[in-house]
This record gives sequence, structure tokens and C-alpha cells, in this order.
Amino acid sequence: MDDDAALLCDCAVSENEAAAHPSLIMVDADTVKKICDIYDWDGKGELDLFYLGDIMYAMGYNTTKKVCVGLGQTDEEGKKFAKFDDVVGMVETALKTPDSQGTYADYLELLKLYDKNENGTMMLAELDNILCNLGDEVPKEDVQKMFAEICDPEDEDGLFPYMSFLDRLTGKA
Repeated sequence: MDDDAALLCDCAVSENEAAAHPSLIMVDADTVKKICDIYDWDGKGELDLFYLGDIMYAMGYNTTKKVCVGLGQTDEEGKKFAKFDDVVGMVETALKTPDSQGTYADYLELLKLYDKNENGTMMLAELDNILCNLGDEVPKEDVQKMFAEICDPEDEDGLFPYMSFLDRLTGKA
């Protein structure tokens, strides 16, 4: 494993810890700065805030896009920048924001809502709709790539087992 990959793995917080004690999550400023440095293409010591959500995900936090946008994330590259120290503050603020992260259990409950047969399957088309149109919208092309990589094939009724998908998506598989 290279140094960047090891860094990204070392900074993740367990979901159970985060859910049980959100106020106890400590942000490692040095780790945030090291990850920001990876995204600092020009070496100016600034992060393009287009990548703020990527920094959160790299830290192992599943922060919503709404929270990131509220902290200054932009929809286009090159529009707004922040010094690394300011990004550390943004990460700290995001983690203190109530309901800023979804948990494995939250995702499981969502998928169960679409499990009409109560057998651990749902229609792939419904998951496609959820990802493309609700909350943090994901471009259709990205959804299709993700399905190809981590979804089991649909059956003749258009259903697929969602537990293996969720486990792969969250890194539990």
C-alpha cells in the first residue's frame, strides 16, 4: 500500500463511534492538511473548494453534500479556494453539524423501504432513481459505472440483492 492510501485508511472513524459520540470526534489537523496537499495541484497551500467533499470522504467521513456546500464547496473548479488551516476548521464544523452523516443502518433502512417482497431484494431501477434524483444527486453515468462494479446482476424481474451492494458500497465486503 502506498503512503497516500495508508494515510487515507488510518484516518477513518468507525461508524459506531461517530454515531454514539459525535462530539468526541477529533479532527487530526495534520492528516487534513496532508490530504489537502494531495489535491493542491499548484502547490499554493490552498484547496479548491470544489474538492471539499472529497476531502471529507478521504477522511472517512460520509458528510452530505448539503453540509459541504454550506461550508463553501463549489460546483465548479477554480471558483473558490481556502488555506489548509481553514479547511481543518471546515472539517471540524462539518462533523459537529447534526445529521451531517448517514450511517450503514440509515442506508439499510432506506433500501428496506423498497424491498416490496421483504426478501432482501429491490428493483435496480428504483435504486437508480434514488441515486440520480434524490439528496446528493449522482450523475447517471457514474451510477451505471457503480452498478457495473458493485451490484449483483438483476434477475428476470429486475430485482437484485441489496445487502451485498450496500456492503461493497460501504467497504464492509
